[in-house]
Amino acid sequence: MLTNPGTAELLEEALKSGVEAVGGLDPAGIDRDPVRHLDLVFGLAGRYGTHLDLHLHDGGSLGGWELELIIERTKVLGLGGRVAVSHAYALGQLDDAYQDRLAESLAEAGVAVVTAAVYSFPVPPVKKLRAAGVTVACGHDGIRDLWGPYGSGDMLERAMHLAYRSTFRRDDDIELALEAATVGGARALGLDDYGLAPGDRADLVVVPAGSPAEAVVVHPARTLVMKDGVVLHN
Repeated sequence: MLTNPGTAELLEEALKSGVEAVGGLDPAGIDRDPVRHLDLVFGLAGRYGTHLDLHLHDGGSLGGWELELIIERTKVLGLGGRVAVSHAYALGQLDDAYQDRLAESLAEAGVAVVTAAVYSFPVPPVKKLRAAGVTVACGHDGIRDLWGPYGSGDMLERAMHLAYRSTFRRDDDIELALEAATVGGARALGLDDYGLAPGDRADLVVVPAGSPAEAVVVHPARTLVMKDGVVLHN
């Protein structure tokens, strides 16, 4: 946004026309000025009341510092529950004490963390983040495109990759990956009526499995797919 003049103005025009989320990308690595970059995107999100997603590949202590800046701005502007940091490679590279501090701060500020657990890139510490109360979501980073030809859109498969990359072996740990691919994503997006309770929206899949953890490990073929109460496959 800073290195390509006019981009910020285009973003604001999009928000004026009804776009519901604004994004940022590597405030240091791409725009070379984390403070100005974050001031700009948070300013837009604050003025228009939108959600905000920041793709943060910047790693190590630099990425950790940027996370602190994100947390600070989220709290000051009262945007808790509307801000997500995607990838957040730094969280998988920092020492335990720094991870602990950031996890507590992310939870307090209401900043979600989204991971795709792709290739050999660092994966945020899912178990530690969830224990601290951070919303953790899982998604695909590229679906059959030049950026990522291995994406399939299959969230059970992606949950398996997240569990595998996190070296989860126990059922309850593996289910944390499933939570990220389902409930965690709904929380990060602010979706209402999501879940398996009476009255929730009838978007669901059914698979043959003896437990949620088995469904993640095997990611079997769906025996039923339903969208908004309409059966699409059985």
